[in-house]
Amino acid sequence: MKYRSRQGKLLAILLFLSGVVLPLGLCLGSVRLPLGGVLRALLSGPSALIETEPESTWSTIVWTLRFPRVVQAFVEGAALGIAGAVMQGLFRNPMADPYVLGVSSGASLGAVLGLVLGVGRALGIWGLPAMAFSGAILSTAFVYGLATHRGRTDTWTLLLSGIAVSSLVSSAIALLMVLFRERVDEIVFWTLGGLTRATWKSVGASLVYTVPGLLVLWKSSRALDAISFGEETAFHLGVPVQTVKRRLLWAGSLVTAASVAFTGPIGFVGLIVPHAVRLAAGPRHGWLLPLSGLAGGNVLVLSDLLARSAVPPREIPVGVVTALLGAPFFLRLLFRARRDA
Repeated sequence: MKYRSRQGKLLAILLFLSGVVLPLGLCLGSVRLPLGGVLRALLSGPSALIETEPESTWSTIVWTLRFPRVVQAFVEGAALGIAGAVMQGLFRNPMADPYVLGVSSGASLGAVLGLVLGVGRALGIWGLPAMAFSGAILSTAFVYGLATHRGRTDTWTLLLSGIAVSSLVSSAIALLMVLFRERVDEIVFWTLGGLTRATWKSVGASLVYTVPGLLVLWKSSRALDAISFGEETAFHLGVPVQTVKRRLLWAGSLVTAASVAFTGPIGFVGLIVPHAVRLAAGPRHGWLLPLSGLAGGNVLVLSDLLARSAVPPREIPVGVVTALLGAPFFLRLLFRARRDA
């Protein structure tokens, strides 16, 4: 009951922030555009002919560079926020994140293989995302197979398998960096995470995987509420625990893989955002998931805005920004857990 009034207020605040953050993402950057010019460019449409300068340039910047990037950032931030909330509820651990099953490391290995084998050059814009997505799914399948025995998936074995596989894959990436030194700069830039490759095609492709996955996660929110109290409790409440766990794990991994495939791994959003939202709005996942999605979208758009505005014309990888902002919060979380223990 104590959270009910907070949930509505937090929803209103996050919706208001979205209305502020998204226009800021279109206006600010290495080149600042006036809000009026951005609105005219949006109303004119992407194919409209604007003959006057500088509005023709503004229209190109808005529709070709910034608008797809802002949408990609919001979609990925929302996906990571929701997937993080699901993993924290499933593992009953506030320090779990969407990458806990090796999704990030698998995607990174796939992308690195794509770089060293020249797949990106051969297949164009779809080369690296396809390799990264494939690596993420294969890594998740391997971890899930290690943790599943006779139709039952043990949560702690799943967690430990994810950690072990992530370490193994990270070592493989380091080996590839040593063997292909001429590709080190490209590999490092991709593994730091960034939104520079965002296009309308990448937005559409990521939505194809992300939206169905998010719907599956949200429809399972009540079952996740029960599992949060323990699998035995959930079973006695009539929840088909193993079926729900499989559904949540695969839908969460699919959503995360679709995000990582186009931008590289972006850390801390899926860890910090759902934890902070849970503290403010309570543990009920029917509210926690959409609120974490809105908060994650806003956080990543703001982080990307900072990444491309802090030292113009240079751009900081957005994964670096989220790490710099999220690491202090994570350390505070660790000290708080130790104090309360």
